Amino acid sequence: MSDTTTKPSDKEQVRALLDRLPDDCTFTDIQRAIAVMMWPKKDDGSLAPPKRLSPDEVKERLRAWLKSEGEK
Repeated sequence: MSDTTTKPSDKEQVRALLDRLPDDCTFTDIQRAIAVMMWPKKDDGSLAPPKRLSPDEVKERLRAWLKSEGEK
């Protein structure tokens, strides 16, 4: 048995979101709504807690970013 339901494309999801928002919404409102849409979800649809990085991983990523910024 094949699944005939397909997930709407990202573009379709954003269009539907814009239709649900009030006409007087701001760019900030739109940005916040998209951020919520993009947030990882649990199987039950609720928002998943953010993934935490170890302090060592944060330091390594910051070092790599600062190095790349210095090369510009």
